[in-house]
Amino acid sequence: MRPRIGITAYWRDASWGPWTSMPACLAPQAYVDAITVAGGFPLLVPPLPEMDGFADEALASLDGIVLVGGDDVGSANYGAEPHPTADPPNVRRDAAELALLRGALDRDLPLLGVCRGFQLLNIAYGGTLDQHLGDTVDGDVHRVRLGEWSNHPVEVVGGRLAELVPSGTVIHSHHHQGIGAVGAGLEVTAYAPDRTVEGLEDPTKAFCLGVLWHPEEAGTGSGAPVFRALVEAAAAYAATRR
Repeated sequence: MRPRIGITAYWRDASWGPWTSMPACLAPQAYVDAITVAGGFPLLVPPLPEMDGFADEALASLDGIVLVGGDDVGSANYGAEPHPTADPPNVRRDAAELALLRGALDRDLPLLGVCRGFQLLNIAYGGTLDQHLGDTVDGDVHRVRLGEWSNHPVEVVGGRLAELVPSGTVIHSHHHQGIGAVGAGLEVTAYAPDRTVEGLEDPTKAFCLGVLWHPEEAGTGSGAPVFRALVEAAAAYAATRR
């Protein structure tokens, strides 16, 4: 039986067929494909923070979880005023994903944070965000424009990530926010050429990894080992439950 990997869902208006601007829960197909190819069974987790016991109920049915990319995390979640360039806060999604993340950490459920999910991981450990990298470094390195990937190499300096991604790998990047203060208990395991933090891990957990880039967009290339490692950890977690 394939381990069940949750994918946190975007919550936003979307359009399809004759329908325009309809409320929708969705996730990019690249995450579904990456998990499936790695041997997992992908399950979409809608943001339902108003449901009593939402996080516990969702996590009880999962063997691992991916916190995906998306809009900027609301700055209120780490005690800061919003930067003029920040996206409007998606309070519902922030609340749901932080609840899922903290619940996964409590269970030692294998988790992977991607871009926004990487930033949430840092916040859950008490860290903060740099709300606009372009204020201090060349922002085009990380996101040349909305809707277009930027690419740059990453320097991998340790942790589980060093077993999965060769240092110097060129990655897919699309963000303008990064890490401010690193959360207590997290280890920095990768940097961009401008020293922006690109990888974070909790070495005390079975599998707790966050990357600022988008490994799902690498297809079966450099991103595949990250998803295989998540699925393998999820299979081990499932075996302990059985």
